[in-house]
Amino acid sequence: MGKRAADKPGLTDAQQKRSKRYHTMVDRVRNPHSAFEISPGMKGFFVTCNRNREKKSATEIIDLLEEYAAKLYPGLEEEIENEADEDADDDTAKASGGSIEDEIAREVAGMKSRSKPKLFRYLSATIDCLVFIKCHRKIDPEKMVQFIFDDLTNTMQRKTRFTSRLIPAKITTTSKLDAIVKGSAEVAKDLLAEDAEPTTFALVVNIRYCDELKRDDVIRAVAGPLDVKHKVDLKNAKYTLVIEAFKSMCTIGLVENYNARKRLNLQTLFDEPVVKKSKAPEAEAVAVADTKEESSQNGNTDETHTKDAAV
Repeated sequence: MGKRAADKPGLTDAQQKRSKRYHTMVDRVRNPHSAFEISPGMKGFFVTCNRNREKKSATEIIDLLEEYAAKLYPGLEEEIENEADEDADDDTAKASGGSIEDEIAREVAGMKSRSKPKLFRYLSATIDCLVFIKCHRKIDPEKMVQFIFDDLTNTMQRKTRFTSRLIPAKITTTSKLDAIVKGSAEVAKDLLAEDAEPTTFALVVNIRYCDELKRDDVIRAVAGPLDVKHKVDLKNAKYTLVIEAFKSMCTIGLVENYNARKRLNLQTLFDEPVVKKSKAPEAEAVAVADTKEESSQNGNTDETHTKDAAV
């Protein structure tokens, strides 16, 4: 195995930089999931999983999302296909002509119309144990996550193996504090409305590989406007604002009954509740018998002392 040009001695700084950029681009082409593909404005799902199981987790989560999207959004794929066909017809009409470029444009438009629309797409977060699934603009991540957890709670049918938490990303922003505050206000706009009824809320803030952002600063800045009308409840909050900051990006989502839904953890959802074991019936009977015997012995002793005193 030969060394890369950037690692070889005798090169100038400019040559090493050009070589490093070249090999970085080659790595991105060979492994497209090695590039950070998440950008502001996206919406989808923030997923945590087992280490080195990111791709398998993404595959099973996309299967899960497609299954429930068919139930929650029936006919959505057909609607998107019709829109794609209309766009393809427009492209074909614009490209009508006899040149080679126009013919290629018509073939591309035909390929677009025949391809099946993708409602969900896996994007690499370039961080171990983290996955981001981008969804179509017509899908509501918050509504879908709550629908999935409610159905799984009723059926108790495990459908994932490598995935831990499935968190809605209603808005994706940069990991700057002002952007997070603005995005949080957009996600929680119903709670911040003037006619909103007082309720309880909580914040869940997780920060990964983002040293400039401080958790306490995020909590103070985001909770301030909410605390004017609503009350903080860390155990049984009606609404929970989940903020996940990682590298230069941050996802924000609002979840109803977050703790009741096992904090959106697909693993603990199926864990059996811990029940305190009571004493066995035989042990309880022995304990009662011992108590009666001790009482009887104490009664006899008192009676003997009484007789002795009388004599």
